[in-house]
Amino acid sequence: MTRANIRYSEKMLISIHIEEDLNYWANKWGVSRESIKSAVKASRSNSISSVQEYLLKNKQISELAD
Repeated sequence: MTRANIRYSEKMLISIHIEEDLNYWANKWGVSRESIKSAVKASRSNSISSVQEYLLKNKQISELAD
């Protein structure tokens, strides 16, 4: 399966080294790409749920950003 065929709703991990991933999640959650990178580092995980939970706890996104 090529990268283009993967739907973001089916993914479980965010790759901070792939610009497309950073852009998608930053736009979806209304945060900067740096916020995504910081959340991955701080949460020590690149799972979508861990990053989203970190951003929610730090009030960088609202719960409506699911």
